[in-house]
Amino acid sequence: MSKTEKRDSNELLNFLMIIIGLLFILKAVMEFLAWAGIYTPSWLEDPDLADALSIFGGKAVVSILLGFWSLVSGIGMFKEEEYAMGMGLVVLSIMAAAGIMAIVGWITTPGTFDAAYWPNYVVIVATIVGVLGFFWLLFTYRRYD
Repeated sequence: MSKTEKRDSNELLNFLMIIIGLLFILKAVMEFLAWAGIYTPSWLEDPDLADALSIFGGKAVVSILLGFWSLVSGIGMFKEEEYAMGMGLVVLSIMAAAGIMAIVGWITTPGTFDAAYWPNYVVIVATIVGVLGFFWLLFTYRRYD
């Protein structure tokens, strides 16, 4: 790369990965605190609200790892780091796969989709970000060489 050529990552994708990473970590910390009996937020006492958080992963350990790597990847992609692209591909593919499975479940069993339940829309947005972000990274991989 010449000195005049400037690398430019997709800042929107980077910010989304950082935000999603922070949400994963926050959810995991709350689950760990509830599990340890230290603090149980009201949203974990209500089964409907606790189920809403399952969009970020069913287990706190998985959520915190996925959140950490999403955060590291989002930050690293600002610097066009090769490792960040690889981690981004993994994180985004997991988000896409989990969301696609939820959407397929809604299509095959339409009664399970509640249009008034806001977390369902988070699943849809996370799926779109996962799919589009994954393909964006595939098509722009040369930035990370």
